Amino acid sequence: MLSKELGLTNGVPSHDTFSDVFRSIDVGKFVNVFIEWTKSLYEAKIGMHIAIDGKAIRAATEKAKNGNIPYILSAFLCDCGISIGQIKVDEKSNEIKGIPELLDLLDIEGAVITIDAIGTQVEIMNKIHEKKGDFCLQLKANQGNCFDSVELFFKDLSKAELEKLDKITITEKNHGRVEKRTYAIYAGPELENIVDLEKFKHVKEIGMAILEREINGESSKEVHYHLLSKEFKATEYHKYARDHWKIENNLHWILDMHYNEDRCTARKDKAKENIALLRKIAFNLTKLDKNLAKKTTKKIMIDLLLDINVFKNLIFNEIPEKLLKNDQ
Repeated sequence: MLSKELGLTNGVPSHDTFSDVFRSIDVGKFVNVFIEWTKSLYEAKIGMHIAIDGKAIRAATEKAKNGNIPYILSAFLCDCGISIGQIKVDEKSNEIKGIPELLDLLDIEGAVITIDAIGTQVEIMNKIHEKKGDFCLQLKANQGNCFDSVELFFKDLSKAELEKLDKITITEKNHGRVEKRTYAIYAGPELENIVDLEKFKHVKEIGMAILEREINGESSKEVHYHLLSKEFKATEYHKYARDHWKIENNLHWILDMHYNEDRCTARKDKAKENIALLRKIAFNLTKLDKNLAKKTTKKIMIDLLLDINVFKNLIFNEIPEKLLKNDQ
């Protein structure tokens, strides 16, 4: 349907033509244009939540080059549900080096950055602070002494002492599933004895998240700990810690299920990064038409694919209206 609208008098280009284009596009310039476009789509607000996480593209593994699985490190604006940036790293372990590079591409002033335990590194904390952002970073065994000290502190608290902390408990029941989530934060004078503040100099609080679930009579319990860069309220800590997983559930899962990302075999030159970015553009487009907001991503994709009027309304009405509103 777009052949006429785009003036493709010779028909749709071949697979090889598309391949040549994707392999040739300058990745750095393409990412910068993408980031500027996404910045124009939302009105920046203090406290906006940016989640960062990596995702493998397994079918793009080059077996002739030691079989390294390419990872795309992505930034996701949880408040708006759109992708706002990416960078490629060659292995999961290289995410630590890639995160500061991705942060350098983004405007994070006033934002809160969440990353899973791999991102709990001094260099990353310093980079976030340098760019005037804040963080809520999960602690695991990758920070042995710090993790042990924080875990011991919370475990040694009596029930009465725990009740005195800024704390929130939320219980949800749904279809035989009961989930109880408790979030508590500490920012008192003992902090300097718990966390090495010479090393982690931007840490202002520590947090504990207790996640208890009961599904069909079977119970489970997880306890997570976080380092926080400012004095959040427990309600804010709950929001950032819980919403971090939106990047997995609302972006990565959709890229695999609806865009077949994990089965994409493009691997030559810069094709894998450029096509990954095109998928994110397509993903973002499904979030921008307020008339389709109540539909699932799959149904929105079908509407945009089969109804040229829906597509034209998005491109020529909805997006320009949003851009104009945010420019004012």
